[in-house]
Amino acid sequence: METQFLKLAFLACMVSASVTSCNFSTEQKAETLEKAKANVVAASEDLDIARLDSAEYAVYRIESEKKLRENELLIADMKDKMKSERKESWVKYEKQLDSLDMQNSRLRINVLTYRAESRVKWDLFKANFNRDLDALGKFISQMAERNMKKG
Repeated sequence: METQFLKLAFLACMVSASVTSCNFSTEQKAETLEKAKANVVAASEDLDIARLDSAEYAVYRIESEKKLRENELLIADMKDKMKSERKESWVKYEKQLDSLDMQNSRLRINVLTYRAESRVKWDLFKANFNRDLDALGKFISQMAERNMKKG
């Protein structure tokens, strides 16, 4: 008796599953297919954008590294020139140069470790990074000019 009841229950489940799947009309299937196609097209476009962003980031990283290297060389040059000056002015000047060197290193780490999540975040990162890099470059130039006037 129990076996027949289980068979009947199983058969009822199968019939209800079949009836429910039959309610999925051809129009709904076509609509679902169109949505899937649209998703594939959108994903393909997103991939193309990601490839372009990746190339843009690589170029930006190279340009930034060049500027950071120039800053590094200017700081090293100012440190060398500092050694020929009086020792009293060394301490303050050396601290400033060390601070600039640290800022330059921080910027380098930021650009090397950045991972783009979206176009908006990339544009924000780039704007902030450019602002910080420009400010650092200006401060280094000002210190170099003051050092030239002293020497």
